[in-house]
Amino acid sequence: MTIKGSCLCQAVKYEVEDAELFPVSNCHCVNCRKTHAAAFGTYVAFKNAKFRWTQGADLVTHFESSPNTYRCFCSVCGSPLAALDGEEIRCITLGSTDGDSGLRPEFHIYVSDKAPWYEICDTLPQHELRSADTKPPVDPL
Repeated sequence: MTIKGSCLCQAVKYEVEDAELFPVSNCHCVNCRKTHAAAFGTYVAFKNAKFRWTQGADLVTHFESSPNTYRCFCSVCGSPLAALDGEEIRCITLGSTDGDSGLRPEFHIYVSDKAPWYEICDTLPQHELRSADTKPPVDPL
């Protein structure tokens, strides 16, 4: 499967090929809420992928949100795009993907940090923190 994505202004584009995907999660931690200025961030984590910036790599800015974890965003429009663990991209934001990849959120994580003004109204499993059976080998966030 190839996943393509881009930022709002279309200055930055990426592609992920041959990835071993982890289940898609809605993350309610404070960092994700602040990054997206929303109730949660939705992420696709992966390993053994061929990730590449196909356009605008020089416009990607990194912010170290926790030790050795960097959030990547477009320096022009501010769209959150991916997360780096050291030197390697480990996840992308589902909201930055182009078209319908067929991927859907499978659970909520860090619901203990959920925004007090937001109620989870779906039937997806909810984890107070991050469930050990759904955790990527390196937590990208």
